[in-house]
Amino acid sequence: MISEWMKVMLEEISRKRAEAEQARSEEKARSEEKARLAEQARLQEQARLEEQARLDEQARLEKQARVEPQRRSDDSAQG
Repeated sequence: MISEWMKVMLEEISRKRAEAEQARSEEKARSEEKARLAEQARLQEQARLEEQARLDEQARLEKQARVEPQRRSDDSAQG
């Protein structure tokens, strides 16, 4: 009788350990996925900011290129 009870208890302990290990594995996987997604979002935001800075610089240079010839022609007309 006691050995049957002991067998049931050991099986229950083993089942609970397996469930706990499964829960830890799932939580670790969720945590890793969350970290991966956060890093991906960070990299996308960084790329977006770099692209915006590139476009801003390009617009600045284009504006400067339009203004410089106008300044030269204004200087020539005055001189």
